Amino acid sequence: MWATHIIPILCAATLVLACGGEEETVETESGSFTVEAEGKGVRISGEDEEAGAISGQFGENAEIPDGFPKDVPIYPDARVLGSMVTGEGTILTLQTADDPGKVTAFYREKLSKEGWSLASEIDLGGQRMLAIEKGERSGAVQISREGNDTNILVTIGAGG
Repeated sequence: MWATHIIPILCAATLVLACGGEEETVETESGSFTVEAEGKGVRISGEDEEAGAISGQFGENAEIPDGFPKDVPIYPDARVLGSMVTGEGTILTLQTADDPGKVTAFYREKLSKEGWSLASEIDLGGQRMLAIEKGERSGAVQISREGNDTNILVTIGAGG
């Protein structure tokens, strides 16, 4: 799974931020990545043999990437915490003060209007997950409450 390639990169990004570094090169078994500090955030870029080109941004300068699928709705007025784009898919992390129930209802309605099917919905009490499908693509929207904020993690595979 392509997400396993991202873990070492995210660990390096955390270290760059925590240690006040400006730039770090991370070598993995399948690629090389550059992690650059940018204020209170980081930018990641590189190439992975299996996942292809990888780019991401986390922190105060994070924004919705150009490669984010146009048929996946963005929760209104949500703050972008981070994003990552690879040849295999896209991850977007958002945050809002709205209630998780309101966020879940938004994604059920808007994804359906964009032609996505709800494959399953799981409610784990403090976290909800919507597994979605459209054509050969699949993904998930995870919604969880943390203090006064609701975190939204959208993961979309590139599909065929």
